Amino acid sequence: MKRLFLTSTFMLCSLLFVQAQTGNTTQGSGAGNQITTGDYNSFFGYLAGYKTTTGSNNLFVGKAAGYKNTSGNANVIIGRNAGYNNLTGNSNLFLGQSSGHSNTSGSNNVFIGVDAGFYETGSNRLYIANGRSNPLIYGEFDNKILKINGTMAIGTDNYNDATYKLYVADGIRTEAVQIDAETNWPDYVFARNYQLNSLHEVEAFIKQNSHLPNVPSAKEVNEKGINVVEMDATLLRKIEELTLYTIQQNKQIKTLQKRLNQLEQQMKSKK
Repeated sequence: MKRLFLTSTFMLCSLLFVQAQTGNTTQGSGAGNQITTGDYNSFFGYLAGYKTTTGSNNLFVGKAAGYKNTSGNANVIIGRNAGYNNLTGNSNLFLGQSSGHSNTSGSNNVFIGVDAGFYETGSNRLYIANGRSNPLIYGEFDNKILKINGTMAIGTDNYNDATYKLYVADGIRTEAVQIDAETNWPDYVFARNYQLNSLHEVEAFIKQNSHLPNVPSAKEVNEKGINVVEMDATLLRKIEELTLYTIQQNKQIKTLQKRLNQLEQQMKSKK
């Protein structure tokens, strides 16, 4: 009778335990060792999801992956010590050894690579990296921010020039461009000590070189391309010089007109 009672009690406890936790799959020493009411977890590896109690719908693969997770849900953590300190964070993707290692409560993160997002504790973050600092790609899903810490080539593999961080083949279409530039903007043309070439000098230069002074030739542009900021400054300089020439010519025209009027008055007075 006593044996029957103990057997019945054991079966009842087992039934209650099965009812309390449904659809869990664990493999590895200590994997999911403390699950109480968590459901539909899959833990594979030594101590994977070891401290999970009520967390559900998690996939942990690797030694100590998601080790400290208690109630976090819907996390995918793959890699040795990946998401090690996650306690209550939800819907995270940590892929790579020690990725997301310091996260405790952050949710909706995507960390890909060895040590990716190692020190990150916030939510809605993106790290693609192979180290603990200077990720190749960093993003903020909530703020719609994406940062690329390297050279990016689109539609081409021509990215050997370390001077520039972005190369796009076949052009860029956009609605607006704001350029933050540090350049000597040519308002100096209007300084009193600016040496403006005479039109005679400009004419002589054009005859000899087939382009304006201080403007790159067609050959130079074909070989080296142009810097948009520098070219805008160059063109503005020429516009301002043309304005000065126009002002000079306008003064000369007024002087000539005045003399012409005087001559006309003298001729009328002689009649």
